Amino acid sequence: MPNSTENEKWNELFQNQSSKVNEQVDPHQPELIDSYFFIYDCIQNEIAFVNNAFKTLTGYDVKTFNLDKLIQIIHPDDLDYFFKCEERDLEFTNNLSFNQHFQYLFSYTYRIIAANGTVMTIQQHCQAIEVTNQGHLSKTLVTHKRIEDYTERPANDHKAFDKARGIYIDSENCYGLSKREVEILTLIKEGLNSQEISSQLNISKYTIDTHRKNILNKTNSTNFIELIHKLSFTKF
Repeated sequence: MPNSTENEKWNELFQNQSSKVNEQVDPHQPELIDSYFFIYDCIQNEIAFVNNAFKTLTGYDVKTFNLDKLIQIIHPDDLDYFFKCEERDLEFTNNLSFNQHFQYLFSYTYRIIAANGTVMTIQQHCQAIEVTNQGHLSKTLVTHKRIEDYTERPANDHKAFDKARGIYIDSENCYGLSKREVEILTLIKEGLNSQEISSQLNISKYTIDTHRKNILNKTNSTNFIELIHKLSFTKF
């Protein structure tokens, strides 16, 4: 337990907290709010908490916000894309170990319809905040940030950010693999084993095995099944 000196220090810090405030600005004005967040309980399959910025930005009562409401306010033309992205995220996270869940930030965009009928484009970010002892994802933090509307969704819209490596995971060579490593990885994805790759490229199996180890090290992957999931993340 903290002693009295520590409590006094904490109280001093608490009393000294402040932020710059413009008294002429109403902090609840919608134009000053561009995002809200909520916590999704993966075990109970429900939204456990949503902050008040949700009402400011969308016009809906916070008390009415649940999974059904979220699906209802998604633009009908974007609903299929929403479910496809969620399915791909699930496929990816199902292959992660306990600590790996906290390594990735998933994002994609879609449109929602506000209470006044306004259509707005939001970018959804999702990351793990709690994992069970068995390694199953139990709670996620989801942020919706309003972004500029677009007429055509970017090709690389759905993606995952590897926070440990500071890179986005996609189908490009984002891991800095050599030309030979890319060549070998392509053959691995086609289902060839080391001996078959050795024969096709006319190099020793030992060299192939060395390249395989280097590929896994560079991509921070435990096996090629995991790596192929990463490299195919944005593909539908």
